[in-house]
Amino acid sequence: MRILFVITKSDIGGAQVFVLNLARTFKKFGFEVEVVAGDGDFLFQELKKNDIQYYYLNSLKRNFNVYNAIYFVFQLRNLLKSKNYDVVHLNSSNTLIGSVSSSFMKRKPKMVFTFHGLSFIDKNFSPNFLIKYLATLYFRFFLKAVDEVVFECKLNYEELTGSGMVKIAKIIHNGLDPNDLDYLSAADAREYFSKACGVDLSKCFIVGSTGRLAYQKNYDFLIRNFHSIKKNIPNLKVIIIGDGQDHELYKRQINELGIQNDFFLLGEKKNSHRFLNGFDVFTLTSRYEGVAISLIEAIYSDVPVLVSNVGGNPDVVGGDKNQLFELNDIDDYINKLTKILENRKSIVGHNVKLRSEFSLATMAESYKELYLTE
Repeated sequence: MRILFVITKSDIGGAQVFVLNLARTFKKFGFEVEVVAGDGDFLFQELKKNDIQYYYLNSLKRNFNVYNAIYFVFQLRNLLKSKNYDVVHLNSSNTLIGSVSSSFMKRKPKMVFTFHGLSFIDKNFSPNFLIKYLATLYFRFFLKAVDEVVFECKLNYEELTGSGMVKIAKIIHNGLDPNDLDYLSAADAREYFSKACGVDLSKCFIVGSTGRLAYQKNYDFLIRNFHSIKKNIPNLKVIIIGDGQDHELYKRQINELGIQNDFFLLGEKKNSHRFLNGFDVFTLTSRYEGVAISLIEAIYSDVPVLVSNVGGNPDVVGGDKNQLFELNDIDDYINKLTKILENRKSIVGHNVKLRSEFSLATMAESYKELYLTE
């Protein structure tokens, strides 16, 4: 069987790690695997290390450019005609239009699309009616050309099947191989943070996160409410590992509030999971999510988590109310953070029991069955 994975960008991100892990695993299964992506270095570099064929398409971009979209369909169609793939697995909203690239071909591959969160059609997305309306039309039309639709979490599945946008779909949780997760000790991670931030953090309470500095991740919630949280935790520091289009905005907000010695943006780091044990609490304040790779990495660490009650976050923490807060509710956030301080050991023990539900082996077997089903 020959499989083609398609994703918009090749930079560091959860969806890219998802594609990389599936590509590597199916190659080990003995399948022929290739990958298509747009700008970025991370994914292509990792694929090269694993001797997996990849193609760069300059038409794949995170934007609403109609010309790019049409050009992408044309480029993908040419690739499909020359390679005779059995399965084309589309990832990210910009790739969905590629579902029509095999139209009128004599030998059509099975088209699979995975929702890594709902993005523009999520109920918590920016209240821009026009964007939501156009995005809804886009998904309704192009999902018709997809053979299999996959959701990462229950909430996203229920929202779109309930609306009638998707008739038949499956839920397959993201997963990781614990053998790929090499964490630094808490002491070593703290030492690194102290050097990177220029502040002795050995006795501080660190709330940390790893993720893109973008609207979805909602890190401005932490910035805006930092002083309120610090009233309850005087030795509080916040560290975010990641980069993105909102970096300068967040930096400006941090400086305006005078918290630059307490709130640190450390930039993008490869294998950022290695530093998780240096946090006292891992947090995701996202407006919307699928099943975040970074959250699964946190579940495999020795650190409790506190995440917004959206998307796949409830799935990953097993519905544990101690580790879920209502989106943008600072009082609930502070209350849950206090409970975590009091029950850290039992919460971490709870998370240990969840790990097997989010394993790469389980995820890969589910996709293998999906690909092979007639």
